[in-house]
Amino acid sequence: MLLLLMGMFVARSVSHTITTLEVPLWADPRREAELRCLYIRQQHDPPLHSVKWYRDMHEIFRYTPQELETRAFNSTGISVTNSSCDPRACVITVRPERGTAKYTCEVSSEGPRFAVDKRSANMTLAVLPEYDPLITGLPTLVQVGEQALVNCTSDYSLPAATIDWFVDSEPQEDPLITAETTVSGADGDGLRASWRTLHVYPDDYPTHRGYLALRCRATVATRPPHVRSMSVRLYVASRPHISSYMFSKNNAVASSSSRFRLETTVWTLLFFVRRQVPSLVK
Repeated sequence: MLLLLMGMFVARSVSHTITTLEVPLWADPRREAELRCLYIRQQHDPPLHSVKWYRDMHEIFRYTPQELETRAFNSTGISVTNSSCDPRACVITVRPERGTAKYTCEVSSEGPRFAVDKRSANMTLAVLPEYDPLITGLPTLVQVGEQALVNCTSDYSLPAATIDWFVDSEPQEDPLITAETTVSGADGDGLRASWRTLHVYPDDYPTHRGYLALRCRATVATRPPHVRSMSVRLYVASRPHISSYMFSKNNAVASSSSRFRLETTVWTLLFFVRRQVPSLVK
């Protein structure tokens, strides 16, 4: 009998039950994010006492229907800009300022028990790239003995994308083959672009197809990660007579580097202009 009474008490310990909690997985710092908490009242139980929203351990908003009062606490890295609450739902709009945080909706009923139900979800501040990454500096054809220098530039995002290169599906991690990802300064919204250079020596990748498959992958570390990529083909000339190969090798390596720097500079400038003034670049 005692166990039965305890079970009945536990079953009735929550007067209001949260049925739905909607928190965006990630939020754009340039726009407001909407958080929704829906709840139901059990029959014959006390009315709603309060609804509270928390960011991590800090209370950011409170709705008290008996006092016809709502109150925002805008001192914890977030601003509550609007709200709409009633006995069945409490919706707030916020403008987050940094990082990842856990948002909790807490619903409590009037006494004598003041029973509480709560749910939580994480939201990360992030802006996804608008465009796929752009590969520049790709030559029309690479002769035996030449090197090709190609650059991959990722669109502005928050956080900045990490760039990885692949040649014929194999990741390129050798620091002598790929530079590290370089990140630009922040724009007016705190977003950053990134780029990474790949040095390709066709002699190191034997192929009978006449080309190498290059792929650039840009990954933004949201949860789950957001991935965009671009793939191109680097065409390789047929292997010439050995004397021709030895004659052209030294000149080819030197000239490809200067040509790459010029082409990459032009294409990278066009990439940034396209974002800043889209109507000027078709």
